[in-house]
Amino acid sequence: MAISRVLREVLALPTAAFVEKAVYAYVERFCRKLGGVEIAYDRHGNLLAHYRHRPGPAAPLVFTAHTDHPGFCALNMDDARTLRAAFRGWVEPEYFVGTGVRFWSGGKWIKGKVAKIVRAAPIYGMIGRTGRPEEVLIRLQRPVESGAAGMWDLPDPFERDGCVHARGCDDLAGAASMLALLERLSKKRSAADVRCLFTRAEEVGFIGAIGAARDGTIPRELPIIAIETSKALVNAKIGDGPILRVGDKSSVFTPAVTQFCDLVGKELMQRKRSFAYQRKLMDGGTCESTAYVAYGYAATGMCVALGNYHNMDEKRGRIASEYVSLTDWQRMVDWFEALALDEKGYDPAGADMKAGLDQRFAQYEALLRT
Repeated sequence: MAISRVLREVLALPTAAFVEKAVYAYVERFCRKLGGVEIAYDRHGNLLAHYRHRPGPAAPLVFTAHTDHPGFCALNMDDARTLRAAFRGWVEPEYFVGTGVRFWSGGKWIKGKVAKIVRAAPIYGMIGRTGRPEEVLIRLQRPVESGAAGMWDLPDPFERDGCVHARGCDDLAGAASMLALLERLSKKRSAADVRCLFTRAEEVGFIGAIGAARDGTIPRELPIIAIETSKALVNAKIGDGPILRVGDKSSVFTPAVTQFCDLVGKELMQRKRSFAYQRKLMDGGTCESTAYVAYGYAATGMCVALGNYHNMDEKRGRIASEYVSLTDWQRMVDWFEALALDEKGYDPAGADMKAGLDQRFAQYEALLRT
């Protein structure tokens, strides 16, 4: 399967926490070309794209994905060839020294290698881990500007064995899936009301999402579906379909929203035989859904299984491209469209299992007294 244009272009962009400007510039250009889509930034720099065209009675839906990836931010040049840079996110320290990196500066990539970890945050209670690198020294080919985004020196997106490999699928593939949805709705002039929130700085603790939740960037009554690329697990494999997340490492998501997505997924399987999905507890990490639930939103999560999570090729012990199944990604976009166009839409009362349980109890209650 060929890589779609929007997925290829987004996966090629430079990004890291708090230096996502290249991604936002692309998202803004992309959305301004789409009929029915309006964009706005909140005060934290999150971008909200709102598609609305002849919406029916179904409640609006919100999709959200973050635009950063574990990476570097240039701080200052210690000398003509030595850069001091912050690392934002989590990658095991043994992957750093001697590994190639690249910084987007002055409209081009400038390459170098990590020379030294100069500061790491302690990680308590995690056996075998010495710390989380926060600041490094990098030897470069030439100077870079302060604030430049840096990533591991890996190839532009390419396809192999049905998967797209890239410097960072997490979560640029999620952001690209929302753009693909907006493009599809706009081209078809579909009757729907959909918001897509592109958030910042997830890799350092959901900072953009927390800001959006605290400020009410999304109306409180709207359900949220947070999109991720999540570490593949033994029971959640790459290629077995997109995944409906019932929870993550830290929490369980809103059952009613999860059930709505599950019902639409089952209906889509009946209409489209090529469609398949999984329903799993993805406890390899914590995602933005947990933050939204903590701030009072009804939220669930969806993802595609990810290989080489945070660029760590654990089998070979080196930095490598992340990868996801192209079929999984395409099916996830199909699922989004089905959710957006579902005539019944999300209804917290309709998705509540209590009514069905009460009906079943009434049917058999007399037998409890015999």
